[in-house]
Amino acid sequence: MVQQIKTALVVFSSLALLACGGGGSSSSGSGNTGGPSAAPMAIGVPEALTVVTGAPLNFTGQASSTAGVITNMYWQVENLTLSANPLASVSNADCKTMQKSSAGTEASCVLQVAPPALLTADATYKLTLNAVDVKGNTIKASTTLLVKQEASTTANPVAKVGSSLTASTGDKVTLTCSGSGGTPAATGEPYSYQWVVSDAVGTTINLATTDTATTTFTAPIVAVASALKFQCRVTDDKQKVGTATQTVTVTPVVKPTVVPISYSGGVVSAGATITLDGSKSVKYDANGKVDTSTPIFYLWKQKSGPAVEIFNSASSVASTALPKFINSRTAFVFTLNASNSSISPGGFSLDPITQMDVVFYVDPLPPISLVSYTPTQVVASGGVVTLKVDAPSNTGSNIVYYSWSQVAGPTVFIAGGTTGNAGFVAPTVSSDTVLIFRASGSYQPITVANPATASIDVIVLVQAAPK
Repeated sequence: MVQQIKTALVVFSSLALLACGGGGSSSSGSGNTGGPSAAPMAIGVPEALTVVTGAPLNFTGQASSTAGVITNMYWQVENLTLSANPLASVSNADCKTMQKSSAGTEASCVLQVAPPALLTADATYKLTLNAVDVKGNTIKASTTLLVKQEASTTANPVAKVGSSLTASTGDKVTLTCSGSGGTPAATGEPYSYQWVVSDAVGTTINLATTDTATTTFTAPIVAVASALKFQCRVTDDKQKVGTATQTVTVTPVVKPTVVPISYSGGVVSAGATITLDGSKSVKYDANGKVDTSTPIFYLWKQKSGPAVEIFNSASSVASTALPKFINSRTAFVFTLNASNSSISPGGFSLDPITQMDVVFYVDPLPPISLVSYTPTQVVASGGVVTLKVDAPSNTGSNIVYYSWSQVAGPTVFIAGGTTGNAGFVAPTVSSDTVLIFRASGSYQPITVANPATASIDVIVLVQAAPK
């Protein structure tokens, strides 16, 4: 068969079939007669092609016959990738536009296609050229087109999760996800992430975080091996979304197991006192029943973020005061350690320790701006002057520290100089005199080491004493 095809290609060299026929396989149909040694037709298609852009493509197929005129040619397009979108456009698949030799025994047909406008993964398409001659002989050959996901300029991002996992009740399980493709952000994090519990098979799952590429949870109690499913959603800079699901199979407990549970965490303001609450933690016996007859031992430890002191760290409920002065949103991660045996401050226990991470996102305090309801005053010599300044309502209940200083005019003693409501006695002057006072404000006591973050000036005109 191969020898006869090569002979036909040499005979009809004017179409240069050898140059384009090496990429696909060819076969003759039942219309061929005389056995393999008498196959009258030859066909050629381009080599397999891989593209990484969405530009239109041309595939030129050629056929010839020693039995007579080529009467029909046509292309068939088949999607080999499950769920992939079809090609954006397919033109001349019926070969209505076809080039023939003067005798009509040689012909070529150009298939025009465009990659899909939307792909969530690489996709492969099979292109098959069929040819028929006047005697009813048939032949066909195929090639493939691999379109890489990045060829799709409007594609959704692709989410890729970690492999399926197996865990026992009480184990700490880590879920991982990564994004690619789509339109990543030019600066900062290229994608945003969201984890969703898509199938918890009757259990309660508390993810440590839901908006990061990696998150953790504590495997829940199950009576039989249960497959939990977690969907990761990846969002690109154009708010297009790609999803993938990671499966975790949880097996029943085979010995008493402590499961740490906490509902604390979330977004809080700088300087807040937060509660680390692990009091909902439970212990299960080997039969999967809740065991309340023996105690659970705890240890709260800080995992990340600026260091803070944890109060009652060896209790189920602990607390800490977050720093008041941070410049941007900061994550504070605390780990709840639980065990059947006591846990040393260093984290050692005679019995296995199970863990759960609790995350607080701390936002900086709002900026301080100061206002004065009497920014300019006119008083007589010897008069009593009140200097009053206030912070706007956007500071909420946070304490603002004040400090008054004099920046111009004869020096006076300022009473209440560290409050928002100060005062002084106007000096006796022989001519109208301007005094300027500056109020400063901060969330911390104002010192040389901790300068103010906002200020405002108040002007006082002292009129000359009568002569």
